[in-house]
Amino acid sequence: MTLKAEDILKILQEALKEGLLEYNIKEFKMGTKRQKTYKEIWIKIKRDYFRKAVETLFGINYPHLHFITGEDRGDLIEMIYSFGLFMGTPWGEVSVTLKFDVPKSDLVVPTITDLMMGAETNEREIREMLGVEFEGLKNKRHLFLPDDWPEGKYPWRKDEHGVEDMIKYTHKSVTEIRAKRGENNGQ
Repeated sequence: MTLKAEDILKILQEALKEGLLEYNIKEFKMGTKRQKTYKEIWIKIKRDYFRKAVETLFGINYPHLHFITGEDRGDLIEMIYSFGLFMGTPWGEVSVTLKFDVPKSDLVVPTITDLMMGAETNEREIREMLGVEFEGLKNKRHLFLPDDWPEGKYPWRKDEHGVEDMIKYTHKSVTEIRAKRGENNGQ
């Protein structure tokens, strides 16, 4: 049985109670001759309710993970998880986006890889690019950055010093490549 966005939101409200801070159902019309409506649920939750929110989604229908990302907001990282419920049901899929804040003084979030293995790649990316630790994540090797990348340097963070500071740590710096080519700004 496919549920509507309003029904899914009601289930999340009942499960999360005071852990649900904000919610919104966005509606999009598609098509020209026979218009269809597509709905997305966007909710902001308290960090401590994240795992319960994901488990609630699993109780409704096995979710499809669209993406996991994060945004540096100064003294905190806003985590954003997007899931699809009822994937493959024509005009029945509902997107659910969970957002929550993680203070930079305590950048720890529980992993969801025990629920869905496919989350590992996204969690590893966020870990190396923003410095968020995923409690329970087994594979913590770098995914995009070289193995010798210095600890405490996170390319997506606003408090980093810039590209030149980070380039020197990649497999070959731009300076080395330019010098090898004989370009003027190589040293």
